Amino acid sequence: MSKTAHRRHFVARSAMAISRFLSAYYVLNVLVISTYPLFSLWARHEYPRSVSMLEGWEKQTAMTLLAMCGVKFIRRVNMDSWLSDVFMYSKSGILMLAWMMDQRIFSWYGVMYAMLFLYVRKPEYKGPSRIEWLNPATLKRRVIERSGDEANTTWIVEFYASWSPPCVNLEPTYAALSCKYGSENLKFAKLDLMRWPKTGEEYGINVSGTSKQLPTLILFEKGVEVVRVPHMYKDGRIARARLRKEDLIAAFSLDDRKKKETIKAMLEKPTSIAEKKKD
Repeated sequence: MSKTAHRRHFVARSAMAISRFLSAYYVLNVLVISTYPLFSLWARHEYPRSVSMLEGWEKQTAMTLLAMCGVKFIRRVNMDSWLSDVFMYSKSGILMLAWMMDQRIFSWYGVMYAMLFLYVRKPEYKGPSRIEWLNPATLKRRVIERSGDEANTTWIVEFYASWSPPCVNLEPTYAALSCKYGSENLKFAKLDLMRWPKTGEEYGINVSGTSKQLPTLILFEKGVEVVRVPHMYKDGRIARARLRKEDLIAAFSLDDRKKKETIKAMLEKPTSIAEKKKD
């Protein structure tokens, strides 16, 4: 693929990645939340004696939401996860205010939230990436046993489940890391634990609905597990998962690995040039 074609492909994938924010999940959540001012005006007209009390509730709720969303923004994994948190906190605050306003409004929001939860899934990330997909057989052959050109390849494998919100939220970050740090010597991959739950059991990953191990990222060197996020202690306890981009870069020493690879390539280049001149 030429550089121009590669650039066009990258731009197209980037545009596709951004367009996910125009999907039904984001649009419908914004629309449902934006109906609150209309119900607030209706409540003011219907219950004029309670206006001052309602305004007090709204101010208190707004301040709490701003504080919580601000904290989440600082600790965000990426914009996808932050927006999901904003939707959740906003809908919770509105539901509480609706209960105080009128039970009919509360019921309407309850039904809308249930419909969104059941029928509107968060979109999968489809932007630029250098992620490969593995199954138990290819995991064993390419990552653990290693052979041929991949004998010295280091792998970072994400064990994930598509129903898990943390897994879905991590997708843009993991894809970005694969684009920046992926190479012939360091490859990024994913394995679906919904399809192969026994593989999760083999690596001590709990795939239940209450699991704190989804996603689990493991770095394999020479077929051996070297680093795992979240970390698993010897007594079976699971450390808190830190899945921000900078946390993963530090956990897997990605900057150091890239520097070493660059230096190695620079040292090998003069040798290859000299061999070509001899020929």
